[in-house]
Amino acid sequence: MHASRSNAPAHPHDLPDSDLALVTALQDAPRASWAAIGRAIGVSAPTARRRWEAIAESGAAWATTYAGFAAGLLFGLAEVRCRPGTVDAVAAALRAHPKIISVTGMTGERDLVLTILADDMAQFRQLIQSWLGTHEAVTAVRSTIVTRMFSDGSRWRAVGPPHDGLLPTVHESRADGEAASREQWLAALEVLERDGRASARELAERLGTSEAHARRVVRRLVAHGWIQQRIDVSLEQRMWPHALALWLVVPAARLEATALQIAGLPMTRMCAALAGGASNLYVIVWLRELEDAAPMEAELARSLELRVLDRAILLHYYKRVGHLFDEENRREGQVSWLAPLP
Repeated sequence: MHASRSNAPAHPHDLPDSDLALVTALQDAPRASWAAIGRAIGVSAPTARRRWEAIAESGAAWATTYAGFAAGLLFGLAEVRCRPGTVDAVAAALRAHPKIISVTGMTGERDLVLTILADDMAQFRQLIQSWLGTHEAVTAVRSTIVTRMFSDGSRWRAVGPPHDGLLPTVHESRADGEAASREQWLAALEVLERDGRASARELAERLGTSEAHARRVVRRLVAHGWIQQRIDVSLEQRMWPHALALWLVVPAARLEATALQIAGLPMTRMCAALAGGASNLYVIVWLRELEDAAPMEAELARSLELRVLDRAILLHYYKRVGHLFDEENRREGQVSWLAPLP
C-alpha cells in the first residue's frame, strides 16, 4: 500500500534514522540538556548539539515556541472562502497577522482554514468581523471556538515512542509554585519564539533575574501550559507528505472519551473540541499516501461513535504556528505572536 522510503526520490531534507531519533528526543523535551539528549540516543552531548545545529541549518527541522492554550487565551478556527483566483493573495495578507498563527489551504467547501489565538473574545470578534470579514476578496467566513485541545503538534512524534527519563523535571515542576506573572510570561515567550533552546543566560537577561530563577520560570510556564514548545519537521519530509482534516460530530456524553482515543493515535496531529458550529470535534491526521484517507476515515467511524460531517485534504501551509512557507514548502520567515496588530 505504501511506497517505501528507499524507492522514493531523495530530497535534501530527508533525515536518516539517527537524525530522526535525535528529533524525537527533542520533541519529548525541547529544552532538555544536550547531555540528556545525547544519553537518550547514545551519543555525546557535543555530537547531539552539532547534529541538531546541522539539521536546523538545513531547514529539515526547527524548534517552535508559542503561547499556550492554558494562558487564558481564546483559540478559534475560521474557514474562509475567497473569490476565484485570489486565494494566494488573501493568504499572503492573512498570514501577516500575528494572532492568525496558522493559514492552511484546503480542498472542499473552504479555500483556507485559519488557526487564531486571540487575547480574548473581543479581539477574536474584531479580527473575524472587522478585519477578516471586510477583506475585498473574502466572500465568506465561518468561525468556531476551540474549547479544549486534546492533542496538538507538540505531542506528535517524528518516529517511535517517547524517550523515558527526559521529562520528569518538567512534569514535577507543576508543583513548583504558580506559573509566572504576565510580564515574565511575555518576556520569556519573546525570547523563546526566536530560539526555543535559548540559553538560561539569554532568558535571565530578558527577565532581569538570575539564570537559576530564569530556568525555574520557564519550567513553570511550560509545565502549566502557558508556553508550548515543539520540534517541527520540514513539510517536505517524505514520511508524512499528506494530511486529512475531519470535522466530526460526536455525542456530547462521549466527546471527551472519543477525543482522547483519537488523540492517542500515532498519526494524529491535532484533535480539538469545538463550540459554536455544526461540528464539535476537529481532527487532523498525517497520511503516508492520499489513498489512506478513506480507510482512515472508515476506521474512525467503525470503531468510534461519531459521524463525519466534512473532510478536506491539506493543500499547502502558508503559515504554521507563526512560521511562513513558500510555494516549495520551504520555511522563509516567522511572524511573532507578540508583534503589533495591523
